[in-house]
Amino acid sequence: MPDEILITGTSGFIGRHCAIAFAHAGWRVTALDIRPAPEEVALCARVLRTDLADRRVLEEIRSGRFAAVVNQAGISSTVEQDRDLLQRVNVDAPVALAAACASSGTRFVYASSHSVYGTFPRGTLIAEDAGADRCSGPLNPYAESKLRLDQEMARASEHLNWVGLRYTNVFGSGEEQKGEMASILSQLLRQAAADVPVRLFADSLTASRDYVPVEVVARTCLALIDTPVPSGVYNLGSGAPVSFATLLEWSASFVQAPLAVQLVANPLSDRYQYWTGADLTKLRSVLPTLEHLDQDRIRRDARELFDEFRGGKP
Repeated sequence: MPDEILITGTSGFIGRHCAIAFAHAGWRVTALDIRPAPEEVALCARVLRTDLADRRVLEEIRSGRFAAVVNQAGISSTVEQDRDLLQRVNVDAPVALAAACASSGTRFVYASSHSVYGTFPRGTLIAEDAGADRCSGPLNPYAESKLRLDQEMARASEHLNWVGLRYTNVFGSGEEQKGEMASILSQLLRQAAADVPVRLFADSLTASRDYVPVEVVARTCLALIDTPVPSGVYNLGSGAPVSFATLLEWSASFVQAPLAVQLVANPLSDRYQYWTGADLTKLRSVLPTLEHLDQDRIRRDARELFDEFRGGKP
């Protein structure tokens, strides 16, 4: 088995953490992105500054150079409206990677999204096989593109071992590069740490989201290489949703002072996920090392992130 991994999207949030985690675990890493590599990635990986359609990269995959391809590249903006662009970047390009992997027997792991479920009953945890009777389905073009990729992969060759991870709200160090697409948890902590008014949609105080630390995502991707699982899509989150009101309480306790909260109108109320929660039964059944997460663990990680913001670290 080759000792090298190709990881895409390594200038982004999750991809960067994956590259570092794989390198620290002893893998030789090839890091691919169209943007310059962060210093910490450049120090531990062979860097390719190109896109997923590069024929030389596809040929390297077909040659069997890599033990696995971990695709974290793509458009992650939930407000992107260019469906053709989303099709090319979030569907066609990963499918081409998967085809190259199929020809060499290379394992393929890629980023899907919990957004494919859309809305579903508050207080429930949604499973991968949920149908139209349980959830609304995608609420925006981004989520549609992720669902199309999952559907394309479901039709993949039997010679391909693949896993799509439907991430919930990933948070952690370095997420600020995502700007307005950063998790609500990260945005609230950053505002609280900066002693500026915390902005929230007025109708979202009772909303709840399922959060997962980025380090857990990276370690799960690593575990999927060491412990192959049956091909398919799997939820990856905490299974322990946290309300926005609770996030405000945490932030106030970290600041040790009352927060100034600014409530604003929600322009996306007709396509907003007021509740997310992942049923992790399927992944836990095939990956015994999957980390257990609860609200206490999420709070501890949130406190570490707050302290980082307070300390002015990047």
